[in-house]
Amino acid sequence: MIDGTYTVEAKTPLGKKGGLLVLTTEGDVCHADLTIAGKTKRLEGTISGEDVTFTGSVHLPFPIGNQNFELTGTVNGDELTGVCRTKKFKFDVSGTRQGE
Repeated sequence: MIDGTYTVEAKTPLGKKGGLLVLTTEGDVCHADLTIAGKTKRLEGTISGEDVTFTGSVHLPFPIGNQNFELTGTVNGDELTGVCRTKKFKFDVSGTRQGE
């Protein structure tokens, strides 16, 4: 089961960014509320076993602007590891499930 709240860190080209990721699943659909820098983004994705995939877009500061992305990851116990890819960048994402 991957449902839960995770403290996450992304090693982006703009430096390390931390936040919260809340995952909920319904069958093979996974919903994610990602909160970074006080802003929450709702993502829809798919789940297969412990593997998740999300797509979305984000607006980054000038000169980068709008970026579409795909986030693929795996939940192993309470640990989440993944990779986020945009047209120009690729960076690692990791997280730990918070105790309930």
